[in-house]
Amino acid sequence: MPRLRGHARPLQAKEGPMAQLVKKRRPGWALLVVGALVASLFAVPAIAIDDDSKPDAKATTSACVGDATGDMMFSDVSEGHAFRAAINCLAYYEVTVGYGDGTFGPNADVSNEEMVLFMERAADKAGADADAVVGDFAMTGSDPVDRGDMALLIGRLLVAATTDESPFNVTNNADGTFAVEGVATMDYFADARSQLNRVKDSAASALYELGVAEGTGMGYFSPASTVSRGAMAAFITRALAHTTARPEGVTIQSHTPGEVTISVRDANFRPLANAVVDVFSVSDTRIDEAFNADGSCNKPRLRGEGDTSPCEIGATDAVTGLSGDYSPGTIENVQPGGRTVFAWTGEQGDKVENGAEGLASISLTETAPATATNAKVTTDLAKGANRAAFGSTITVTIQLVDADGGDAGPPDGGASYRVVVRSLVADLNAASDDLAEPTDLTATEGSSVSTSTLDVDASGKVTFTITAVDPDPNDDDDPDTGSVERVRVTYAVTQVSGPLVDPADPTSGQAAVTDGTDTVMFSDGMSVFKSAVVTPAADYLAAPGSGSANNAVSVKVLDQYGKPVRGHEVRLTGSADSAFPSRARRTDSSGTVRIGYSYDGDGVIETVTARTHEAGNTDPTTLTAITGGTATVYWYATPEVPDGQTTMEVAAAILRVANVEKNIVVTAADGGVPQVLVYDDNDQFVIGTGFVTMAAFEEQLAKEDGDDPDNNTVGVTGYDPNDATKVARFTYTVVGDS
Repeated sequence: MPRLRGHARPLQAKEGPMAQLVKKRRPGWALLVVGALVASLFAVPAIAIDDDSKPDAKATTSACVGDATGDMMFSDVSEGHAFRAAINCLAYYEVTVGYGDGTFGPNADVSNEEMVLFMERAADKAGADADAVVGDFAMTGSDPVDRGDMALLIGRLLVAATTDESPFNVTNNADGTFAVEGVATMDYFADARSQLNRVKDSAASALYELGVAEGTGMGYFSPASTVSRGAMAAFITRALAHTTARPEGVTIQSHTPGEVTISVRDANFRPLANAVVDVFSVSDTRIDEAFNADGSCNKPRLRGEGDTSPCEIGATDAVTGLSGDYSPGTIENVQPGGRTVFAWTGEQGDKVENGAEGLASISLTETAPATATNAKVTTDLAKGANRAAFGSTITVTIQLVDADGGDAGPPDGGASYRVVVRSLVADLNAASDDLAEPTDLTATEGSSVSTSTLDVDASGKVTFTITAVDPDPNDDDDPDTGSVERVRVTYAVTQVSGPLVDPADPTSGQAAVTDGTDTVMFSDGMSVFKSAVVTPAADYLAAPGSGSANNAVSVKVLDQYGKPVRGHEVRLTGSADSAFPSRARRTDSSGTVRIGYSYDGDGVIETVTARTHEAGNTDPTTLTAITGGTATVYWYATPEVPDGQTTMEVAAAILRVANVEKNIVVTAADGGVPQVLVYDDNDQFVIGTGFVTMAAFEEQLAKEDGDDPDNNTVGVTGYDPNDATKVARFTYTVVGDS
């Protein structure tokens, strides 16, 4: 009978009945142990485990997913119990059934007899030979198993259940010690090294590297301690994660950002090879639109992953390998808010008919690491500012980016950059700051020069700061002509190691750094207005044709330091058909003023410009435009189907605005009339020359940068703006910057 912590269970001491494997015990276990005692005289070069150590071969997926996460209703396993998930998972795989009275006894010690039973059942679920696991395990009966024996048995389970195809194959060396392929030198627990024979010591080390056993703290394993049933559930389920054991049916897990593994298993939790798998995804912001009311798929909202026909088992669908697993590759465009990936299996011609019911799914919130092509350097200098105040700190960020300009992680081996910062006093006792853009210091200039080498972090980013102090802070000896000081600080960033010009060619050389050199001018000049930011209330509106339409813009005026300027008088100019207020408007304490206006013309691309008011000036077009103070408004026309035709073609033109929430795109050639086009899930979509789903079309639209648009075009055929039942074909063509 197991020795229990707490109240004994005289009538329910043993694990409940279950069909057991009857195996012939294999001789030789005792010889192995004796051999191990001799082998333990030889030291194994390794590092002692401490609180800062990390496992090198932890499983990236789990056996406890899908149905294996359900509650098995043990009355003595509370919701907050530390091992609740592992206990439920172990019961799902029928490795345990509890005591038969609805309890599990999570705090009771595991007996040797129970340990053998658990390991035989676990071996069966993992597709391993139970005899190879328990062998001639000499410790039997109701005495508690200790952690040293536990490590030995679980190590043998992993040797029997993993192969060269496993992410981490566990093997035995010639002397019986354990090894984990891919881990050159396994760390060790200090007390296991001193108290256990060589085989058990290596088993404890292997379990640590595999993430199965964490030890008892401070680098100790406590090999002579007993093991509770709850802890045993955790050890075994972590070990099963390294095997092929997965829940019956289809499960899906994410092992790295932006990638998933889909597993298909039979009723005995064994891999099903050559199972056809259909995989599709939808943005989490549109997940409510993924399925129609009748349970069928709303295909325009979905994107097939490695399959051109989502929601139907077809000839193009992928199949699982011998492992029963399939990975569709990178799940692209995981936007903020997440993306849900669905997976299922069936027979040829089967279709999704009951919505998400019966489908495995997972929501991804992180995109796959992109391949870095170079680094981009930016500062946190306020928008529109070209000066920094003495004593302020400017943060400069080096960020690895991919070919599309998105953030990217470092390549294998990391990336490092050489940073040279030079500073030079530009002016002492000047009459004013002319606000001109500073020129970069050359390699021979600079009264102060610092050099450092910085490594990017796992996200592909590293930062450094620059600052300057006032060279004449008291201004006591300044002449009457002025007291403005300025200091130029130039930074230059060059790559030491990292992305290559051609990632596929190791001889192509280091990639260039975008905007790697720049200069910040530090000054104590008084605040004067420098720039403005203009934001329309609506950036596209229907041209009124007759009558007029109203719009408004917000103008924010900033000084050379990027601070708001209060009381600045602003007037607007724009299209000849726009009527702006004849009187100037003043900015408030936030530096902002909102100005409304009306428009009574036809379709046009209008540039609204903020200008500084001058007293007595009656022609606002002659006023000085504020730097950066422009915005574009598209007064659009709705295309009309020509007489005698049922649909029309709208020629491809530059994409100006994309509003995926309202299914609207606005296009216009340079100098042309903007046109608004409305699409829906009844239409067809093409990117380049290939048909795509509406979801993929919208993801491409989302890449457009409204502040710096490319010249990509959208055209449409078979279009009728007044009849949504007509099937139009929208074609998106990537042109890029001209």
